[in-house]
Amino acid sequence: MQLKNFLEFLKFEKRSSQNTLNGYNRDLTQFFLFVKKDFSEIGEKEISSYIDNLNKKLRKNSVLRKVSVLKTFYKFCYLNKLITKDPAGIIKNLKREYQPPETLTLEEIKQIVDNCPNTPAGIQNRLIIKLLIVTGAMISEILNLKIKDIENQYDKFIKTLGKNSKYQIKLIDNSFEIEIKNYLEIYRPKLKNANESLKIFPDIRREKFWKNLKIIAQNAKIEKNVYPHIFRNSLVGILSEANADICIIQEVLGKVNITTAKIKKNVEKSKLKMIYNNIKLGDD
Repeated sequence: MQLKNFLEFLKFEKRSSQNTLNGYNRDLTQFFLFVKKDFSEIGEKEISSYIDNLNKKLRKNSVLRKVSVLKTFYKFCYLNKLITKDPAGIIKNLKREYQPPETLTLEEIKQIVDNCPNTPAGIQNRLIIKLLIVTGAMISEILNLKIKDIENQYDKFIKTLGKNSKYQIKLIDNSFEIEIKNYLEIYRPKLKNANESLKIFPDIRREKFWKNLKIIAQNAKIEKNVYPHIFRNSLVGILSEANADICIIQEVLGKVNITTAKIKKNVEKSKLKMIYNNIKLGDD
């Protein structure tokens, strides 16, 4: 009965999603099946035994989630005077186990790129993927790029609008600039809304690209969970393996506020070009 009241509290007072409610219901049901007692009869001994059992079977982050559910439930019971003592109060704040972000190898990235169809829409997807890995930009930054954001002075830059409405400058090499130019002149005009839009990619939203990317990765036989941000994570690994200075990595990922003048002064452009040449994603 109290489980039902607790779930109603989460639903109507906390506005929790159905997925959250299902998760709480599942975790608490498992807990009560383990202890085989009414919620009001459960003490610190039973909770400690339950956590010990979880630690034997589950990864640390899964244990933390179930423990958090337990603490929330018993806090609800205590505040509503359904129990006189919170038995979950003994649970210490546990730290999550660090899990490095998933990345793709260069070979996996090339497989994904090579599996983009040679249609205007497929070539658009291919260019977006290449921009994600070469610039380290966020997917929203790439999809919001306008044609005017491509700079041609001195060196080739793409200007992306990042967080807090601040521009970041992304360096690209000559061969990639030619590929972008070919896309703009040959393939972009064949896309829907090309004439009405100022964006480089006129007919694609984040959700649509994500769906396209999933299909491309499946066709490429990539078993990892492929999503737009994985390319940014992968770039960090590639730059690190190329012994890039941490300042260069920060500049590329937009962790430091920069301008065109600063990048010309502070970033080893020749080293960046060398790194980008090492991660060239195949010729079309």
